[in-house]
Amino acid sequence: MKKLLDVEKSRSEHYADNQRNSVHRSSLLVPALPNSDVSISFLNHFLIKRGITSVGCKVTAIDNNGKRITSRLTTIDQPRVYTIYLQRDFVPNAASFLVEFFSSENIFIPFPAVMVNHRTKNALSGVHSFNRVLADVFEDDDVNAIHVQEAAIDIVQNPGLSTFFVLAAGPFNLQAPITLRLSTSDSELSHSLNVNIPRFTQQLFELRDVVPAWSQLQGILFIDQPDQKLFYGRLFVGQIAKDGSFVGNHSYYDSSHVEGEFWADNNPSFRTYPVIQELDALIRFYPIMSPSEIALTVIFNSSDGKQLGATSTRNLLSPSADFFELDLRKSAIEASVDIAAVNSFTVQAIPLSGNTPTRINHQIVYRQSAIESSINISLQNYNVLHSKSKVRTSWGQIVNSPEFDTWLSIINDGYEDPTSTVEVKFFDESGYLGSETVHVSTRSATTMKILTMLLRNNLTPKGEFVWYEIECLNYFLTAFSISRHIKSNHCTGEHSF
Repeated sequence: MKKLLDVEKSRSEHYADNQRNSVHRSSLLVPALPNSDVSISFLNHFLIKRGITSVGCKVTAIDNNGKRITSRLTTIDQPRVYTIYLQRDFVPNAASFLVEFFSSENIFIPFPAVMVNHRTKNALSGVHSFNRVLADVFEDDDVNAIHVQEAAIDIVQNPGLSTFFVLAAGPFNLQAPITLRLSTSDSELSHSLNVNIPRFTQQLFELRDVVPAWSQLQGILFIDQPDQKLFYGRLFVGQIAKDGSFVGNHSYYDSSHVEGEFWADNNPSFRTYPVIQELDALIRFYPIMSPSEIALTVIFNSSDGKQLGATSTRNLLSPSADFFELDLRKSAIEASVDIAAVNSFTVQAIPLSGNTPTRINHQIVYRQSAIESSINISLQNYNVLHSKSKVRTSWGQIVNSPEFDTWLSIINDGYEDPTSTVEVKFFDESGYLGSETVHVSTRSATTMKILTMLLRNNLTPKGEFVWYEIECLNYFLTAFSISRHIKSNHCTGEHSF
């Protein structure tokens, strides 16, 4: 991992000299997984955001032995959504796909803003790119300076579902032991297994098969994956049903033993999330932030951002064996708040002593009686480097399918203006589709049901995925897209880029 303060330093240096340490390649490794068809989808942000007119996307299909089957180059030069069905339209029997973007101009970010979509019979799993093959040894020095365990892995308690994780190999064969550690309220459990994974491929593990007893326990699961040269890899983790349907997101750093991951003050960290009345919402915090003790509070907000009530404060010590889960509806009842009147909720974290940890990671969960959408995200802090005069562009994917109900929520955590007014632009595979203007009060959400919005604006998108884009001076304006399969109730979701 790279310390967030070092990431902030690099951002500051780029602002001062935008050709310093320029980036001309970005990549991701896409797993082909059982019972699913995988595609990638992205908006040509290279052109729309940065004005870069010539980008090449090279996709390499890789077999089970880590050998190249074939490659294909696509020129990315139009202001539209690109969707590439990797198995259906390229190589059906590949084990994985290496996706690389190239440009002679500086693309700034080595992690491409791409969604990886696995479609199964009754579910769609959408997650942003979560690993990459590094460009050179200098990037390896930078990115892999600190080796940490992977965490932020939900152990599902539903007997009809199982927890899974996918371990990927980078440019070299992976032959090494991996260690699983489960920290519960009364024990520390450990289990090791040897893996032999050919380069550029992966292996899927179900927790109930690897360590059956652990799948019935509540605790904090850590996975120590081997150090891999020229590869940056989060784990792909999630829930899988008996019929093979699955939904996943990515793991996150365990920073609980990393010193120096603190802001220069103790100002609160926070983030606001939408309430979707048709779905249940939960929050899960694992004690994986740098050594600290933080006080967590959830605040219930009205549509104009006014506070309707709050939960009692819960302290979370890191490192420890404790984790914090909150069911929004149950907590609203306990706080004497009418959930029907709640537009959004704000999670706030304040250190009990010392300064605020830079990375306060957690899961925001939306679900309805089946596989849940567990979105991995970190709290915001006004110490994050941000401009008050430069427009910030945010964008993300929306599922466009009659099999799904989909919601898009625009969230305002800004501090300068009481209301942000933004034009939400929509793009499909043909290009610009249309827009809708929304007004979002501070600490509130403006949520639209996508089917209703399309009908209201007489829009008929082309393709399975629509992308949205917003530009605003408010750096702390973000978005979430949540989808639910109408028949199975399996959910998926992701935050904006």
